[in-house]
Amino acid sequence: MTTDPFAALAARPGGALALLIAAEGGFPRRPGAAMALWPDGGRVGRLGAGCIDADIAGHVGAARAVTHLTYGLGGPIDLPLPCGGTVHIALIQRPDPVWLAAIGADSAARRTGRWRIDLVTGAASRDAATGFALVLPPPPAVILHGEGDEAEALASMVAALDLPCHRGEKAPPPDAQSAVVTLFHDHDRELPPLRAALASPAFYIGALGSRRAQLARQAALRETGIDEAALVRLRGPIGVVSPVREPRLLAASVLTEILAAYDAQFG
Repeated sequence: MTTDPFAALAARPGGALALLIAAEGGFPRRPGAAMALWPDGGRVGRLGAGCIDADIAGHVGAARAVTHLTYGLGGPIDLPLPCGGTVHIALIQRPDPVWLAAIGADSAARRTGRWRIDLVTGAASRDAATGFALVLPPPPAVILHGEGDEAEALASMVAALDLPCHRGEKAPPPDAQSAVVTLFHDHDRELPPLRAALASPAFYIGALGSRRAQLARQAALRETGIDEAALVRLRGPIGVVSPVREPRLLAASVLTEILAAYDAQFG
């Protein structure tokens, strides 16, 4: 089952789309975060850590096209949220299936969707000058070169998050939302995929190995004509925890670094 609220509503019409349109204070989600809900209680995604989602669900099926909800200080019930923030939600009842299909087409083509949402009617347009600005970049795709326990662990974790994962020579060319990772212990094998990655717009490029291996890797890439401006994009050692020898910990550390880099650039 998909974890994408927009894809879920396209596959199962008749629900509602909850959009976070503003947040103040310490609320952990950003404007544009979404959750799909249905009258039978079904949900895909979440906007809070359980503190507001249940109440949002109680407004599914309202007569108005868009139901506006405020939680936290200044809301109808002046009750602080645990995070100390205030959030404003637009609940779009029965969103347009044509719009949802267009979002799906953008995602399949790995295009960034840029929309303006009318917060009275719920209508969405690519061309409108006013309305809530909703930007939907493609999700991060991991292009993985390598084998062994580290590669298998990373591929499993990426799949568990319902993110695209491509392996080896059959992987598509990296786009701007791609992360390229090489996990070779034989470092000579990593040079061809790293050269291709450094010639691409990939937002993350990283290679397994120690600081000494990274220096040797950079020297080898220089000899093939890679310049310094490209080499600064190459991460190594990779991961948010270093050094790491346990494959699952390495995979989790690298995936955390990838997601943080994606969030910093596209979140």
